Amino acid sequence: MKELANCTLGLAILFFGVQTTKAQNSEKEESAIIERTYMERFEPQLIKSVEERLALKQLRIAEMRRKMVILDSLDISERRRRALQKDLRNNPFSHRLSKTLSTIEFMDGVED
Repeated sequence: MKELANCTLGLAILFFGVQTTKAQNSEKEESAIIERTYMERFEPQLIKSVEERLALKQLRIAEMRRKMVILDSLDISERRRRALQKDLRNNPFSHRLSKTLSTIEFMDGVED
């Protein structure tokens, strides 16, 4: 009786394992069918070209580096500097970072 229960349990695990792998494979096949996003399909003029997207990405990276240099040159505590750098990496539009950078940029504009 115990052997029959173990055999049944083993077959059930094997059956569900095979079904799981089939389900995983079928999802991959369905996703391969969709070649374009809805935006590309219905509004192709709104999609930027690859070159434009790369140029924008380079601008964002350069701006982030410039802000990082500004944060490094500030006379603030290390804890606050690390928090601002974390904000710059993870949430570049945070209130704390915007407030700090706007104060610095405003002061730079006044000196000119």
